[in-house]
Amino acid sequence: MMAIQAVHAQIRHYEGLLKSETLRDAAEIQSLVLSYENAARALKDAYLQERVAGSNLPEYETLVRE
Repeated sequence: MMAIQAVHAQIRHYEGLLKSETLRDAAEIQSLVLSYENAARALKDAYLQERVAGSNLPEYETLVRE
């Protein structure tokens, strides 16, 4: 759960940088965002496989709220 939250925090951070007017290398940041998004998808898939009906794990969406 902590890895999911950490990856989403980094995505938000880098997306914020992309909106920054002082950004020098947008292509590199976009590449990082893409890498984090790929990791987020893999983590989501793994989490949803572990979260079965009746599980005490919270809904995935509660982990990634902003």
